[in-house]
Amino acid sequence: MQKVASILKSIGLQGSEISTYIAALECGPSTVIDLSKQSKLSRQATYMAIQLLEERGLMSSVMRGKRRFFTAESPDKLLSYAKRKDVELHDRVSELERILPDLQLRVGGERPVVRVFEGKEAIKAIIQDMLQSPEKESYEITDLDAMYQVLTPDDLKELRGTVRRTGLKIYAFLSGTPGEGDRVISDQHVFLHDEGDKNFGCNIGIYGNRLVGVTFQGKMYSVSIDSEPLVRAMRILFRHALKGMKK
Repeated sequence: MQKVASILKSIGLQGSEISTYIAALECGPSTVIDLSKQSKLSRQATYMAIQLLEERGLMSSVMRGKRRFFTAESPDKLLSYAKRKDVELHDRVSELERILPDLQLRVGGERPVVRVFEGKEAIKAIIQDMLQSPEKESYEITDLDAMYQVLTPDDLKELRGTVRRTGLKIYAFLSGTPGEGDRVISDQHVFLHDEGDKNFGCNIGIYGNRLVGVTFQGKMYSVSIDSEPLVRAMRILFRHALKGMKK
């Protein structure tokens, strides 16, 4: 019996539900009073357990005259319920994996200076974090050809719309094909035309007090560094480089 209870608890049933379900299986159609006596639960606890079991599709009831009798559904229904829970849990895990980078970026208190993420969702989380920064200027150097092997046209459309709404100004050095205007979201940019300046396969940017690097090749790692001195120095470097390239 303990093994059965342990398994039922592992699929989400509470102790009172387990006792009530087992009592209903053993007794057949029964009143609340009968199930309360058999399960050794209070009448109120039995009522609550029955309600939960009915919501899970594991118990049903029927009126006989003026009395209501409750019946445990076949144990086969338990297996079906467990399979549904397994699918739901898999979906929840997938959703958690998707939002995990965003949650990690929001960690407060004593945060680590350096964080490393993996995959496309990390890029989206970093972009959203950048757009929510109170600092309304961002600087970056990007390999467009490599980046748009990863970001889809829909990703880009959504990003451009968000940037416009937030008023973020992006200043950039860009490598890649300059002919397609929809590939560029920066307000001011300089294209790098020398062959030695192409195909570096990554993005390096600064916003707020955060320095971020993203590789677009292999497993796609994103590195985020919180450091005001580093970002201040990089901002000076970007500003002077942009001025120099425009002369």
